[in-house]
Amino acid sequence: MEPMRLALALLVVAVAASQLPSAAEAANYTVGDDKGWNPDVDYTAWVKKHKPFYKGDWLIFEYQTGRADVVQVGEVGYDKCDKAGALTSYSKGTSYAFQLKEAKDYYFICSYGYCYTGMKLHLTAKSSSSSSSGGSSSSADDSSSSDDSSDTPSPSSKKDKAKAKSSSSAAPPSILAATPYAAIAATGAALLHLHRIVL
Repeated sequence: MEPMRLALALLVVAVAASQLPSAAEAANYTVGDDKGWNPDVDYTAWVKKHKPFYKGDWLIFEYQTGRADVVQVGEVGYDKCDKAGALTSYSKGTSYAFQLKEAKDYYFICSYGYCYTGMKLHLTAKSSSSSSSGGSSSSADDSSSSDDSSDTPSPSSKKDKAKAKSSSSAAPPSILAATPYAAIAATGAALLHLHRIVL
């Protein structure tokens, strides 16, 4: 019976692990790179540099306490720099991590007045890098599609680039604890515990 329990435990762990996204699917992006979420940063250029973004990716907003906030708004709020009807708003601490949970357009502004001088962000999250066809990508700063494949790396090379940068711009451990990576570690610990019980 002991081998049967071990086989069953391994099957449960394998099924649970198969439901988690792979580590290569999600990337962390520090908004504004080393300039952070601050006035006088060209966020349209930042989006062009890092797109495409995918469902599951994380945006890390780093800012000065009391000088900025991060407000998720709709397209109208973005265009008018208006936080009325905000979807989310965050101003505590010096950083905020936001996960792109759906494939859709995302709009963020700073409501401290800096939005009027360009401190706002619009990007489009795609469903997944594995379902992308590569060739063309949609522009995140207008509603039309353009074929810029000649100067746009494939999603996998962008993910590799993002992964290389993630060591310096990774989400804080408290943020990572809420991600699937913590579940993977917990699954491994449970497997070790089951192995000790069975043996």
